[in-house]
Amino acid sequence: MKPIGIIEPDRLKLIPRDTHAAHEFCFHLHDTMGRILVQMERKRAGDISFNLASEEEARLLQSGIHPLDFLSQTGRSELERRAVVNHVTNALYADMLHFIYEALRALEKRKFTVAFALLRKPLTEGLLVVCQACANEADFFDNLKTNAANLTKKKRFGTDGIQRLIESAVGACRGTECINPETINSLVFDRDNSDGLANLFDKALHLATGAPQLRTENYNINFIFKDPTDDDIYTGSTYQQIATVLLFLNLMQIELYSRMHEPNRQHENWLLFTATATFQTLFSSGRSSMVRFVNQNFKEFLECPTCGSSINLRKAEAPRLFIGETLECRACETVQHFPFGWLLHKLELDLFDRGS
Repeated sequence: MKPIGIIEPDRLKLIPRDTHAAHEFCFHLHDTMGRILVQMERKRAGDISFNLASEEEARLLQSGIHPLDFLSQTGRSELERRAVVNHVTNALYADMLHFIYEALRALEKRKFTVAFALLRKPLTEGLLVVCQACANEADFFDNLKTNAANLTKKKRFGTDGIQRLIESAVGACRGTECINPETINSLVFDRDNSDGLANLFDKALHLATGAPQLRTENYNINFIFKDPTDDDIYTGSTYQQIATVLLFLNLMQIELYSRMHEPNRQHENWLLFTATATFQTLFSSGRSSMVRFVNQNFKEFLECPTCGSSINLRKAEAPRLFIGETLECRACETVQHFPFGWLLHKLELDLFDRGS
């Protein structure tokens, strides 16, 4: 897979070349979530407004009462919930993105312990909180209001509760066809999965671990003797696993923000397409339905302006088009800018509509 080209090559020189595109995709998901957050804050999409019903309400509000208590006491519980969930969503994503950014930069420098210690908070606790908000907003608000200390306590969900929670969150979002709840649960929370992220997170955070499946070996301390030149972290499925969880967080963010502010459907389709189509082309085997979709629907535009040859998009080149908006003509080897996002806005897509 060719690099996408959104990160300077110098930054990626320490990691294997065949992982550059996957790493860039993870950063693209981070950047997309950051841009959505900034857009929502600029639009003040999380704000709520209401009219006072009486002079008595005006006096109560001016008395110094907390706005949330005012909303609760005046029978505006729906607005109270909306205000709290909006505020928490924005703050939580901002916090998670700080950790994700530093973790991805640490992977570029082969600082494995730092990377996985940083990823643990957003990809476990952050994921758990966002799933609750996305799956059942009313229950999430009640727990946040009366039992916030236990929001991230996995024991309260029971044996299969976390997977059911993830299933509910997946069902609430658009574009989740490539998200498998069982896979997410296994990667992030199942310590019996020796190939998942859970054990990497724990070993990165703790110098010694005693659980059978991640027990620290004698004469060893977790990760501190790991050879930084080893490529095992990069050559396995680690990037696919990280990308899977980041994609899920991105899809839930889009859903949560659509509840704050009426979305532009074309813009939302572009966000969903670039994320899910790139994930499919990077990590799925066989032919890509998204590549076929582009070749069929953009055929009249897929012509090289330099030599006039027709261009047929290939799976290995697709991430550069979807994210970097560049297209290479194989006939004359010219790399052209291609306004993919702009053209995608012109299509009436139903690829991500529920039930389509």
